[in-house]
Amino acid sequence: MVSGSKRAIHEVSGDIVADEDVPLLHRIRNMWQFANLCQWIYLFGKVVKLDDRLDTEEIEAECLKPNSLVPQEIGLALLKNVSSHRGLTHEIFDEYTRRQYMAKAPEKNPFGTQEIPAKFAEFDALTKIRVLQQLTQWVMRHPDRLREKMGEPKDVEQTNWRIEPIGWDADDRTYYVLDDNRVYRMTDAPPPTPPKKKTKTARQGRRASKRRRTITSVEADDTDDPIEAPNRVSEGLGRQDEDFGGMLWECVAITLDDVRGLIASFTKTRDENEKVLKSQLEEHLLPILEKQEESRKRKALQRERELINLSKMVNAKRSSRLANKHEQQLAEEQAREEEQHRAVEEAAARKAELKQIKLEAERNRRLASRENRLKDREARRLKHEDELSNLSEDSRSARAAEKKKPALDLFDSKAELGTRAVTDKDLDESRTPSDLEALVHVEPEPVPVTPGMTKSDGLPATSFPPLNHAPVNETPMLRGSTTRKANV
Repeated sequence: MVSGSKRAIHEVSGDIVADEDVPLLHRIRNMWQFANLCQWIYLFGKVVKLDDRLDTEEIEAECLKPNSLVPQEIGLALLKNVSSHRGLTHEIFDEYTRRQYMAKAPEKNPFGTQEIPAKFAEFDALTKIRVLQQLTQWVMRHPDRLREKMGEPKDVEQTNWRIEPIGWDADDRTYYVLDDNRVYRMTDAPPPTPPKKKTKTARQGRRASKRRRTITSVEADDTDDPIEAPNRVSEGLGRQDEDFGGMLWECVAITLDDVRGLIASFTKTRDENEKVLKSQLEEHLLPILEKQEESRKRKALQRERELINLSKMVNAKRSSRLANKHEQQLAEEQAREEEQHRAVEEAAARKAELKQIKLEAERNRRLASRENRLKDREARRLKHEDELSNLSEDSRSARAAEKKKPALDLFDSKAELGTRAVTDKDLDESRTPSDLEALVHVEPEPVPVTPGMTKSDGLPATSFPPLNHAPVNETPMLRGSTTRKANV
């Protein structure tokens, strides 16, 4: 019969086996030292002359590569701000880093005490990260050196260096969002287990037989093992590290989908802390990730695939020849992808160029057509002006002819009047006195009186007045304006 404690050991053993299968990349992401290292580089990397392009994803990728020089480049830059030795190089990096460990943390020294120190390049990825994080802590022991290189930072900038929790969940676990926009969760260390009191059964057990004592000792050992089990189980998914006060550090969300899933887990919560945490993630983190997702989606998928392959290679302890071959294949694949991308860009450029040429030709055609229309319009305008000019000449000629015609009419009128005067004079001379008397004594016929007649002239009111003939020798008014008369 298997006891309860024995079943616990069996379950823990199964978990330990499963923990060995946890990808190395996942274990790195759940290291508090890795998160601390990346945040320090983000804040002070420029001060120690590190590349500005280094980000969390690139650092974790380089840590997984067996032959990468980036971790040692970071370590050398940090060591120059810790050690007083001048002229540090990669060749003496191991020796002088070991000296720092021997002086400041000999119990954590991974370089050994042999005459020739262990090589940093041969360390596993987790050890490299711990060494780099330890160097950042030693750099912060001399803050004046950083201040000299940073100048005079503003109070606002110094305040931004402090990372405050973004919220808590129902289990009082603390959540952080660092400058890499990843969500981390910190669980406090469990309270210490109180010592087990000795019972009466235990005292009787000491008086039992040797076989009974052996079984009891085995059961006691089995009972003690599960107490250490949580530390062993949590190694792959976030370790309870003694250097971290026994607290558990986990990376719970990296991508946009991870954050959305985390927010969705708090949708139906009734806990006020989780409601606040959900609101903070939605307002401050989600918009940033949505903006970054489109630009990094393709790159992230490719990098994730590469990191998984590299972590498998490290776990399987493949030879450097296979690793180099795999890196060469990745480089060739990347070169092919870049070539395809370049071909697509060139085709798009050619298409755009042809489109531009077509648009330019169309524009030139429209300009030529417009120029022809302008020329035709100008020709029609000139022709119209010529016609107007000709009409103006004809009009002036007609007006000149009209000016000459009244003068001729005036002379003709004078001649006619002269002739008429002579005729009337001859008529008067030819008349006899009897004719004149007859003209004088002719009595008008009586006009019957009718209504409407006046007393003065005995004519009806509607009759015409008598005609007054002008003298023969008086000049009559000619047809035309007074101006013409003056001109004549």
